[in-house]
Amino acid sequence: MLNLKSKINAGLAVLILVIVVIAAAGIFNLKVLSEDSSAIIQDNYHTIDYSFLMLAELESINNKLINLSELNVDDSTAAENLIADISKHIESFNKVLQLQENNITETGEAELVNSLAENFRLVQNNIQTAVKNDSVYLSPTIVNSLSALRNTLHEIYKLNMQSIIQKNKIAEETSSSAITYMLVISSFSLVVVLFYLFRFPNYIAAPIRELTDKIRAVSSKRYDQKITIKSSDEIGALTESFNQMAERLKEYEEQHLDQLLLEKKRIEGLVYGLNDGVILLDENKNIILINTTAQQIISLHTSEIINKNILSLSEHSKITEIICSVISSDKNEKSETLEVYDDKSNQYYNVDTIEIKDENKVETSIGIKGLVIILRNVTPFKERDIAKTNMLATVSHELKTPISSINLSLKLLSDTRLGKLNDEQKNLVESITLQNKKLLRVVNDVLDFAQVETGKINLVIETIDPAQVIDLATSALMMLLSEKEIDLNLDIMDNPPLIKADLEKSVWILVNILNNAIRYSSLQGKIILSMKADGDYIKFSVLDYGPGISTADQEIIFRKFIKDKVGYFKGSGLGLAIAKEFVESQGGKIWVDSLKDSGSQFHFTLPIA
Repeated sequence: MLNLKSKINAGLAVLILVIVVIAAAGIFNLKVLSEDSSAIIQDNYHTIDYSFLMLAELESINNKLINLSELNVDDSTAAENLIADISKHIESFNKVLQLQENNITETGEAELVNSLAENFRLVQNNIQTAVKNDSVYLSPTIVNSLSALRNTLHEIYKLNMQSIIQKNKIAEETSSSAITYMLVISSFSLVVVLFYLFRFPNYIAAPIRELTDKIRAVSSKRYDQKITIKSSDEIGALTESFNQMAERLKEYEEQHLDQLLLEKKRIEGLVYGLNDGVILLDENKNIILINTTAQQIISLHTSEIINKNILSLSEHSKITEIICSVISSDKNEKSETLEVYDDKSNQYYNVDTIEIKDENKVETSIGIKGLVIILRNVTPFKERDIAKTNMLATVSHELKTPISSINLSLKLLSDTRLGKLNDEQKNLVESITLQNKKLLRVVNDVLDFAQVETGKINLVIETIDPAQVIDLATSALMMLLSEKEIDLNLDIMDNPPLIKADLEKSVWILVNILNNAIRYSSLQGKIILSMKADGDYIKFSVLDYGPGISTADQEIIFRKFIKDKVGYFKGSGLGLAIAKEFVESQGGKIWVDSLKDSGSQFHFTLPIA
């Protein structure tokens, strides 16, 4: 039997054969038409041409004879010239006549040509006799002979024209026959080609289509597939191999199904036994497994969420909204702690995610096969953190009383009414006063930080004039600006819109940023404070020309207890962290633009009322 390649080659050979047959038939018919056309031209065209040439010569002879007859007797020179011209025309006629005698093609044409030759010789002899005897040049004999010659030439012309018409009819019949033959051959070839195009590709494609459908079924884990096509070529070998593969896969599936079920039960037992909440998602973020702890956290039963997309549950509660936001956001982004209320106490959970990847495609997102969401119980740590914050707030608050007493005592010591201090004592009092101010500032920062940590920021949101924030902040820092002789330039928009903010907290934010700018500016330096509209917000900006902040430090300066590597941040490391919390709690944003050794510009926004 033929293999697949041989069958394809056989099909192509059929097409080539059809093309060759059509081409051969066309060439043959064109050749026949060409021969008929050539016969018309070769056999009759020259005779017609010769007839016209001889008629022209006869007319010239006749005209010369007329001119010769009309000459005066004394004009001998003109007569000689005319006789010479007549001789030339006779000679030309003889040459054409000889050509015609060699081009006899039609029946009866030879007799006409012979008659033509005899009459012309008679005319020639009569003309020569008239010239010698100087007699009448247009005698009745010559005129009759010329007329007979014209009649004979007309007969030859008529005979050849009839032949051309007849041969043209034959050529038309040949053309009609050729068209008929070509139509028959083309129709037959078209039937063969259409039959081939409809049957042969289907013969090749039908097994491939069936094989494709069966492969898709196998990929869907339906292994009871079998191809029934019988063929002795490569397709037959392929279908046989596929049937064997499907049968073995079915056997393998049946053998390992029990083992897979056992492993599934083990995994489910492990997940359900964990104290932390666990949610297992597939590659489409559909929930395929959830343990009891996770069900209790999100307050949904298994039957309500299994096989559902977790993102569709985002509006169920605040907890599911936070979980969905963690899944949708960057994995490196810090997630919000979940706070769950039960009958006994509050429970706190952190949301962690683990991607399940194909081991061969670990570095690519294409290889992600699922996602594990772990709701880790951090209640003990949260309780310790709250206790630590409360302790800091208590200790800081208790420290403010002795610090205030120390500050009062230092003021009394500085009062000359109680006694004059020597220089050494004055230096000690000034040193203690400076350290006491630093200690008070740290205590105030810790108190603000404790307030932020507990999430109990007492905001008094009201409609205020943003220019008032700038006036209060700059007034509080006029002493520091004067000490360093710093030039503070204001770039404030005219008639700014009112904002919704806490005046005290907003002034604190601006004072903190300006205080840092003053601290890092050189003596007799320059600071630019600007205020502009930015969409639905008012943007405050503070530009200094100090040492600047590196790109790496810009990412962490708003965190708690952060100082840069070279010691530019001389405070407690809480000021910017507290400012960030104050700004964000009022619905704004805070950020910094800076380059190392090129100064810094801090920005924060507050919403327009």
